[in-house]
Amino acid sequence: MNASVTTLNRYGILKTNIINMKSTLFKEFLKICHIRLLIIFLLFLTGLNVSGQNEYHLFRSYESFKPDSTGKFYFAVDNVNFFKNNENKLERSADYTITGTLLRPKAIYYPDPKLRMELGGHVLKYNGRDDYAHISPWFNIHYQPTDKIAVILGNLNNDQDHLLPEQLYNPELFYSATPEAGLQARYNSNRFSTDLWIDWQQMILPGDPYKERFAFGARPNLVILNKNGTSLSFPLTFYGLHEGGTIGTAPGLAKSFITITPGLSFKKNISGTKLKSLELNSSFSLSTYPRDNVIFRQSGGWGFYAGATVNSIFGGLTTAFWHGHLFYTPQGTPIFQNYPGTGTDWLTNHELIDLKYHYQHQIMKDTYFGFMFDYYYDTIRRIAVNSEGLYLIVNFGVLTKRLNKFAFH
Repeated sequence: MNASVTTLNRYGILKTNIINMKSTLFKEFLKICHIRLLIIFLLFLTGLNVSGQNEYHLFRSYESFKPDSTGKFYFAVDNVNFFKNNENKLERSADYTITGTLLRPKAIYYPDPKLRMELGGHVLKYNGRDDYAHISPWFNIHYQPTDKIAVILGNLNNDQDHLLPEQLYNPELFYSATPEAGLQARYNSNRFSTDLWIDWQQMILPGDPYKERFAFGARPNLVILNKNGTSLSFPLTFYGLHEGGTIGTAPGLAKSFITITPGLSFKKNISGTKLKSLELNSSFSLSTYPRDNVIFRQSGGWGFYAGATVNSIFGGLTTAFWHGHLFYTPQGTPIFQNYPGTGTDWLTNHELIDLKYHYQHQIMKDTYFGFMFDYYYDTIRRIAVNSEGLYLIVNFGVLTKRLNKFAFH
């Protein structure tokens, strides 16, 4: 009798373990399926412009396409002059000032109404230093079969930082980073648009002692309502950074940092007054990163953003709230991250109130003067920090056949 009971108990325990194991495997299977379905869903949506959460509208230097310029040869110059001061007292953000100029002279030729070629150089020079921070060639092929579709090879169009929000992409990278290069596809219409790109930051050859690295992104936006100066849109941002490769000799596993950010953006244009428009934006960001049980003791976090912007003839004023829980992406603005990028210390929860004043003035076509002031208040640690930026962006082109006549972008 006791033997029978023991056998039944063992059988019950075994049955329970099998059921639990099946349940666990089923959950893991669903998790994998969800990830794959999400990737398919994102790729499907990439056929779907978002202006919210990015106030750096003056960050423009990419040559606009002119299909009526077949056979014409231009000489053009893109120039960004910047002064950025960061007064940071938080342990995860550096206190520094960056000032200098970016110069990009280039030759432009249209062999066909649908094709443009650019060849030139990219020079970055910081004030107060004798050396050059960066010198590289500039090469761009722009193919535009229709007025809505564009395919770009070589150096990419990163105007307005691809309209990425600051928590995902640090605006300083527009003028301080190596020019983006790789592959890009863009689609733009009244109801939906997309920007899809791969920025190949480091290529490897067999035996190289470092890993390949590339950033990738998709920024679709679906316009739900656009009537009588009122618009409502659903932006979705998919952005990441990958380090890996199989032919190099660098130790360690491949790493991927991926963020998915759905949002909602509302804008109301106001005419006949000193006010220009009112904008409301919100988003929820999911961040994933490689778990190593040393620095990354978990595999992901999240962040919530809500902001309101009033634009007037005197500039724009933005008030925003950010809450991050174990949120981290390596190319985002440091003050939004829960991990400082060095060491092993994390902030489990992080809250910011952001007050931003932004002003831009168009001096002439494609030439802008701009000013940006940011005030951040950490509500948990009760610390206030601020940053200021001053910018002068000059873009112009000259027809070589008529050097006395300017042909602006």
